[in-house]
Amino acid sequence: MFLHIPTKKELLFKKILKEDVLTMDYNAGYQVDYDGYDYNTGIIKTDIDELKNIWYKKWINNWPSKYYAYITVDDKFIGEIYAKYDDKYLGYEMGIVIKNEYRGKGYSTIAIKLLCDKLKELGAKKIFHILPQSRISAIKADTNNGFVIKKQNIDGIKKFGKIEKFVYLEKFL
Repeated sequence: MFLHIPTKKELLFKKILKEDVLTMDYNAGYQVDYDGYDYNTGIIKTDIDELKNIWYKKWINNWPSKYYAYITVDDKFIGEIYAKYDDKYLGYEMGIVIKNEYRGKGYSTIAIKLLCDKLKELGAKKIFHILPQSRISAIKADTNNGFVIKKQNIDGIKKFGKIEKFVYLEKFL
């Protein structure tokens, strides 16, 4: 398993990932204002030309602001992982999405380790993750990589009309 920085030609996977109902179901019901976001399914409709011409310039080869890669197993893309610098927390916020059919196989734990190793190599000092407390497997993948829960029961945004509780985890690299 390894992290792969995609080329513009490989961005179709990102579009497929963000528009897959089973993969994005965890994202449904949030009261957010993203272009292409579907409240009922959680998918994010994505224009491939916009990915190539706008998103790519913002995210790829944009260190120290951002790091983005595909999670790759046996030469197949199975998900995405990223880190973006946040001035408020003085560290890199992490995000990860694993395609539905690859979940539950331990890939998240390995991908997070690879991301932490890469960020440390690049000179980052701290990484953090803020996510819903209900995402027990995701929290476990973080803590398996040395993240420490610093805050719990943080009021988050509404999901299907109800305030969701979040957890803040961090790790010093």
